[in-house]
Amino acid sequence: MVCVVDDAAMRVMSSVMGMYDLMEQRVSLVEALTKKRAPFPDLGVIYVCAPTVSNVEIIVNDFMPTDGKKQPLYGNAVFIYFLSKVPKEVFSKLKECKPLIKRLKALGEINVDFLAKQSRAFHFDMIRSMPDLYRREGVFNLTHNSIIEKLVTLCATLNEYPHVRYPVACPLSQNLAETFQSKMNEFVASAPNWWYYGMSGHTERDRSTLLLVDRSMDPLTPLMHEFTYQAMVYDLLDIQDDKISYKADVVKAEAGDTQVESVAKDVLLNDNDELWVELRGRHIADVIQTLSTRIKEVVNSNTGAKLAAGDGANMSLSQMATALKALPEYQEVMSKLSQHMHISHQCMSVFNKQNLLELAELEQTLATGVDEDHRNVKFNDMLDSVEEMLHQMSPTQAVRLLAVFLASQETGTPEPAKNRLYAAASLTPEQERGLQNLEKLGVTIDQRYQSNAERMKTLFG
Repeated sequence: MVCVVDDAAMRVMSSVMGMYDLMEQRVSLVEALTKKRAPFPDLGVIYVCAPTVSNVEIIVNDFMPTDGKKQPLYGNAVFIYFLSKVPKEVFSKLKECKPLIKRLKALGEINVDFLAKQSRAFHFDMIRSMPDLYRREGVFNLTHNSIIEKLVTLCATLNEYPHVRYPVACPLSQNLAETFQSKMNEFVASAPNWWYYGMSGHTERDRSTLLLVDRSMDPLTPLMHEFTYQAMVYDLLDIQDDKISYKADVVKAEAGDTQVESVAKDVLLNDNDELWVELRGRHIADVIQTLSTRIKEVVNSNTGAKLAAGDGANMSLSQMATALKALPEYQEVMSKLSQHMHISHQCMSVFNKQNLLELAELEQTLATGVDEDHRNVKFNDMLDSVEEMLHQMSPTQAVRLLAVFLASQETGTPEPAKNRLYAAASLTPEQERGLQNLEKLGVTIDQRYQSNAERMKTLFG
């Protein structure tokens, strides 16, 4: 079989399986739907893609004698699976292609239009959706609709028909909740064989509850630095689609001579890495301590095994190291431990370079209003501390600290204080507009009217 996927399906599938898993199911080749493909008239084909008109037009074209093509690209067994519900116009396009219909063995909606990134976590792969979500309050757009459709596929896959709850004070959550309820009801009505937890025959647990909330409930937390392993990797290092690269020193032994060579290595940080799964939620200091202890244990256990063999008594340290690296179990275990040791030390290198310990203490003071001695901090003192820190930071770091400061001021920031900080950060007009957009998340940026007494209390505590 040939498996043909669009970009969305490729990302969905890559999050849960590898090429080996596909080969186990008789798939010998995976190709991109939108690229030019070689014909395999003797092979069946499985299409997995989003249910769009453009995707279906490409599929139809694979079986029509057009563009100088005299025969279909694939054989007589065609399977088409869509990530979500198929619109009527898409279904109509398929029916118009007779050569395709007579080869069609299966057509289905598999309801997996989301990325399963961890065993208990998913996301909709909509990283740049924030501006559209908050562009115009009360206006339902394509981004909102896409969220709802993806959420329906998630509930369908998990066999959940949830009770929906949302904060009354949030128009966006209310809009999404009502639309989701309508779409979910439509799905249940159109799938008589589908079951959900809580219905008759599936009473092992009750129906779940879906809480629909938005970032306006807590705009501050994601802006602050966190020092668990996973948070630091994604915040401080260059990681793309779970892949991270680093430079590692590799010892090579040739003709009795050992040399250290720097080699670039790529690592996938996902649920297939058991060590990553174990350590990602721990504080970085605990991670480094755990890795150091395990490396020592492996080295000591293997050294003992080598010495017990009877020829280790007269070995030098370098000979011991070379001997250890030759042991298969040493290589496998140490490779994984050293990978994470390199990555965690990279995190700490950025931590020290950016003076994040002092910055994190300031962020905590801004968020709580008290210092490390649990004493209330005056507004002017916080203003001075933030201004001093801004002079030491890069533009990106400065914008982030300013966002923390603005979000932490419940009643807004006085205009003179805000201008003073913006000047210290040397903000561009675009960065100022970005900070002003925090208002769409419920942050009060500009302090409204204050009496003289209130103004004096704010400035001098």
